[in-house]
Amino acid sequence: MNIPAEYSGKTVAITGGCGYIGTALAETLKGHAKKTLCISRRALPLPGNSDREIFEADIRTSSCWENIVRRADIIFHLAGNTSVYAAAHDPAESLNSTVLPINHLIAAGQATGRRPRVVFASTATVHGLTDKLPVSESDPANPTTLYDLHKLFAEMQMTLATKQGILASVALRLANVYGPSLGSSASEDRGILNKIARMALQGKNLQIYGHGNYLRDYIYIDDVVRAFLLAGITGGVDGQNLFVASGVGITVKQAFQLVADHAAKVTGRKVLIEHVDWPAGADPIERRNFFADITGISDKLNWMPEVDMKNGIRRLIEANNGTN
Repeated sequence: MNIPAEYSGKTVAITGGCGYIGTALAETLKGHAKKTLCISRRALPLPGNSDREIFEADIRTSSCWENIVRRADIIFHLAGNTSVYAAAHDPAESLNSTVLPINHLIAAGQATGRRPRVVFASTATVHGLTDKLPVSESDPANPTTLYDLHKLFAEMQMTLATKQGILASVALRLANVYGPSLGSSASEDRGILNKIARMALQGKNLQIYGHGNYLRDYIYIDDVVRAFLLAGITGGVDGQNLFVASGVGITVKQAFQLVADHAAKVTGRKVLIEHVDWPAGADPIERRNFFADITGISDKLNWMPEVDMKNGIRRLIEANNGTN
């Protein structure tokens, strides 16, 4: 991956720096940024090198953000609740982990007089259950879960602060991210393709809820990392909300079949796809149909996905083979 030369003199902060996307970002920046600060509530180990620092802190506190804003030129903000079901179970904690940190970030910007570039990891599901495909960023946001509502509120807070000259923010609305990383998602309802790849390599049958014909937009993690890096240094995108997606719709059943087929080539064992009933309490957002119009990010960041679904699944299976 070509790393923009602008990072060579920058201090970069990654909240959630020990998580799934955060770890991939930190690994990619290794040797390219002046300093990378990986912020985590737990001092988790990362492969060490001199330009990386583990910063144990809680993003729900103002002191954490004061430290980040004073030190960092570019902030990749990925930490916070990542689960639809966790937000529904504990709305207050979802607010505290998603919205409260933005308040502290804005206050830190005002207190320090610094105006960092902030790239926020949002979600494509802020658009809710859409009837029109593909979905564009200009289409109305219509959250149907507390998780998506809180993400949208965080986006709006940052956009307002950007208009007021406090931040220079851009929100990346991520579709379904998959692919190997040294980190992993803490939420059970995230990273589904990664989980079933491990199951298929173990020879376990794969279960799909319902008919499996719901459309998804799957995007490979390397393409996601590249989008973050471009958003961190590209001018003219302040206050923008951009989809990071493939722009291609594929059914859940087709995606699972690709995983099963590639795993069988590696292991010599065929795994079956079983259709089972939806569990009680499954949120309607799980039955959405979605794929994105990626004209916005293509035009504004000069970004296009480079890894198609077939090659992405092959890479995922190869990366997991021997570690399952």
